[in-house]
Amino acid sequence: MNFRRYQHELIAGIALLVMLGALLFKQGEISGKEERIKRLQSSVSELKEVVALKEIWGDKNLEKRVRELESVVPASKVKWNQKSKKVTASYQELTINELNTLMKKVLNLAVEMQLLDIKKEGELYHVELRCKW
Repeated sequence: MNFRRYQHELIAGIALLVMLGALLFKQGEISGKEERIKRLQSSVSELKEVVALKEIWGDKNLEKRVRELESVVPASKVKWNQKSKKVTASYQELTINELNTLMKKVLNLAVEMQLLDIKKEGELYHVELRCKW
């Protein structure tokens, strides 16, 4: 076979293959860059969320707000036990309004719930709550 005869066609074919390879490489780099940018943006947003939560959990008034859970319902219905940053509370014979008030307070606190057990007996509720911060 005479390569001199098809020399220009071979050069053009090789050039097209190199161009196609460069195009595929460029597309791969662009999509990889977009993925890295998305991953970086999600990491930054997670970091911002962690910083915000750290500020909330590090709040000096958090313990004061947790202590408010003790006075939400009458003292005769509450058994309260607090050790450093852990609270165990047992609420007995709560009405639906008292339960709703208690749940609003609990759900608006930035604490880690370890146990939240609500039992209904007739029209009254019994709540067991264990949390830490």
